[in-house]
Amino acid sequence: MRDEFKTLVPFSFTAIMLWASLLVGCSAPPAREGGFHSPNPASKLYAIIKAGQARDKSQIPDLIEQLNSDDIAVRMMAIIALREITGKDMGYRYYDSPFSRDTAIKKWVAEYASPSSIAPSDAPPSDFVTGKFSR
Repeated sequence: MRDEFKTLVPFSFTAIMLWASLLVGCSAPPAREGGFHSPNPASKLYAIIKAGQARDKSQIPDLIEQLNSDDIAVRMMAIIALREITGKDMGYRYYDSPFSRDTAIKKWVAEYASPSSIAPSDAPPSDFVTGKFSR
C-alpha cells in the first residue's frame, strides 16, 4: 500500500499543477482592453463609462449600437453615457421590451444622422458618471 501511495503522490501533484496552470491561463483580459466590440461585458462597460465621462461625441455611434445589447447593464450604461454627452434620451428605457427599445433606437439613429441636432450637454456631469454618490 505504501508503494501505491508513492506512485500516486507525484501523479496527483503533477495533475494539480497542470490544472492550476490551465486555470491561470484562461483568465479574461483586463476590462480596459477590448472596448465596445469586446465579447467581455466588463470591457464594454469600461468603454461606455469612459466615453460618458469624456463626453466624447465621436463615440455616439458605438453607444447607440450598445443600446441593443443583450446585457441589461450595458444598455443601462449606454443610455446614461448618451444622456451625459447629448442631454437627451429619445424615450429610450433600458428595461423596456425589445419592440419599445427598437423604436427609441431608431430615433437615436435618425437624430445622429443630423449631427447638428446632437450637441454636447452643458449640464455638469452627473454623480453617476463622476462617481460621487450621496446616500
